[in-house]
Amino acid sequence: MPTHRITPLGALRTAICALVLLLPVVSVQIAHAAVLRIDAAASTVTHTAASSEICYWDFQLGLVCTPPAPPGVFTIAGDIDVELIDQHLDFGFGFPPVDRTLLQLRTSNLISGALAQGFHLPGGLGRMIGEAFEVSDDPCFLFVGPGSCSGWVAGTRTGSAGNWNGATLVWSGYQKSSVDEFTFSITARAVPEPGTLSLTLVMLAIVSLAGRRGVRRFPQAAAPGILA
Repeated sequence: MPTHRITPLGALRTAICALVLLLPVVSVQIAHAAVLRIDAAASTVTHTAASSEICYWDFQLGLVCTPPAPPGVFTIAGDIDVELIDQHLDFGFGFPPVDRTLLQLRTSNLISGALAQGFHLPGGLGRMIGEAFEVSDDPCFLFVGPGSCSGWVAGTRTGSAGNWNGATLVWSGYQKSSVDEFTFSITARAVPEPGTLSLTLVMLAIVSLAGRRGVRRFPQAAAPGILA
């Protein structure tokens, strides 16, 4: 009886094929990407320090407590990269497929006095329904499909929500720890690409030039009964 030897390479290929059959089929398509500029005049970060109230006894005034420090309010500027991701998940084995839209936010070139106080805003991946979106640091926030998910977050907690209509992003959220808390409210708008802006300017110049030549080539006709 002939024997078949299984080489290490063949065993590896078999294992990879089996693993592929167990994994869900994931299809991701980038539907839209845009670069946004934060409107510093309409965007702020508020910093509230967690300070304990200090009280002392005054023989004339009695118990005197110092008020907590007022929150600090800072402007913020910078850029935000936005990507809309249409995702299709097909798990097989009788589980229904999942179609959803995710919103990927990435910040860059941030300028704010809140950064020196400990504020950070890298971005996030959130769920989108219509024009509204939500971002959470919950490990199971984006979990779908068969099985279960569990996890926890230690330390600083973050979360945000907002609206993206394809031209303007309105984004608000928080960053909270045992030491302090930051809340932010950001408005950002799409920035035309240099090539698009240049093409627009060229087209406007061509239309303007063509209009001027048309006026010179076709002067206004004289009114009836008036000799030129």
